[in-house]
Amino acid sequence: MKRRGIVVFFIVLTGGVLGAILGHTLRDIVPILDQGLKVGTDNLSLNMYLIDISFGIHVNITLGAIIGLLLAFLLADVFRRK
Repeated sequence: MKRRGIVVFFIVLTGGVLGAILGHTLRDIVPILDQGLKVGTDNLSLNMYLIDISFGIHVNITLGAIIGLLLAFLLADVFRRK
């Protein structure tokens, strides 16, 4: 049961990534697919004079990524029911 959840998570994550890539590729034809919201931190830094650790993460939520997430979730649900 736990393994099935992990598989569904990676299927949905892959669908979101592929949807975002497809939306970015088709931005000249359908520009709304690449428009979205950028959420994250610019730069979180910890300087301890010996080492300097920097961390930053951004999540780009676009319409293409949302469509890819939904399609992947529906696809994973259909294959789970078989």
